Amino acid sequence: MRHVLKSALCAAAVFAGAALPAVADDATCETEKLRGALEAVQSVIKDGTTLSVYVPQMDSYVKDCPNQAWINVLGGELDLMVFRGLRNANGGVPTQDAVNYLLRAFLRSDVFYAGPDETRNGRYDVATSHSFYNRLEYSVASNSRRAIIDELATLALAGTVHPYLSGKAPLECKGWLTSDAQNISYDIDEAADKVLLPFVEAAAEACRSAATRSDKLPLSLLAKTYIRLVDKGVVSDPGEVESMLLAAEKDAREYLGKDEFHTFYFDESDVNKLKSLLRKYGVHTGPGEAVIDRALWFTAEYIGSEAAIRSIVYSLDDYWTPLAAGDTDASKEDVAKARNRMTAYVLELNKEGAAAGFKDETSAMLREAVTAFHKREIVSPKMEGRTDMPSWLYDIVIRILTPVPTAAPQ
Repeated sequence: MRHVLKSALCAAAVFAGAALPAVADDATCETEKLRGALEAVQSVIKDGTTLSVYVPQMDSYVKDCPNQAWINVLGGELDLMVFRGLRNANGGVPTQDAVNYLLRAFLRSDVFYAGPDETRNGRYDVATSHSFYNRLEYSVASNSRRAIIDELATLALAGTVHPYLSGKAPLECKGWLTSDAQNISYDIDEAADKVLLPFVEAAAEACRSAATRSDKLPLSLLAKTYIRLVDKGVVSDPGEVESMLLAAEKDAREYLGKDEFHTFYFDESDVNKLKSLLRKYGVHTGPGEAVIDRALWFTAEYIGSEAAIRSIVYSLDDYWTPLAAGDTDASKEDVAKARNRMTAYVLELNKEGAAAGFKDETSAMLREAVTAFHKREIVSPKMEGRTDMPSWLYDIVIRILTPVPTAAPQ
């Protein structure tokens, strides 16, 4: 059976280019043929035994109207019904005929985004024998597409991966790609689901250079998928954990942009979860590349990054000496001077970042670094066994680094 399905899926790749024939639709595609296509879907929903009657009719509508977005959506929906009917009649196992209908449903749904924007406009008051006031809106197309993609994902989990989901097919950041990546990414929750990961990775890569944040959504989806797999322990190999978390950090930063304004698709809890995992698994720890040079801390590439924060925390160790920590027999005056040197160092960094053009970003990054240092979320080998910064001193440093709100004009 797997050989049969693979053959069918390979055929889909061959015929993908033929999904939109270069012929003009006739005038009835917006009138009686659109009504007929909707009539067919509604009739089969009401009585599945009519499938054999309506499938040939739908095929004729699609043949006559190859560019009509809504007729193709409805044709894809009917094909999806046929796929499910044949599969269910075969004990839940899809036959070759069933898969062929699913593949055609996929190709027909592609047509929805193949034409100009106006072809996707809603159609209202499309009268059929079932209702005079039918509405064809985006949700109709998107729900059908989601169902088709879900069925292709199920086939992939069973061992047969459609070329589109393989991660090997060339993808463009347009059409259904962002929506498909969203639906697929939500399904990746267990080890077996990782077969779907290459598609989300390929979608993210295709949209990496997109002009708008909304078009870059696959970057956020991939970052959250990596975070989820690591957080749930689905991925546990140290090398894979590190590569996923580093990639998640990079993708999240590129998605959020320079201002790092959080969105519904990557909110503050996602940012905090990522930072927590980076620290939990010691990513960026150790010698060498884990700690970046001070010259990079206040650059567009690294400002606010975990690498910069970790590097700052490690640098604080040079100022939080045994003397500053109160771990010696020195006088209170000498301890106070040592602690003042640390505070002065933090203020020096704050000025340096502001001079580089990152005033707000620097103060936020330093607050996070000082907090990670104080709470021992990041601990260098030097700090092992050393007394922590007292809470009162931590509060003072944080207060110094917190911008004073600008008074409203009177």
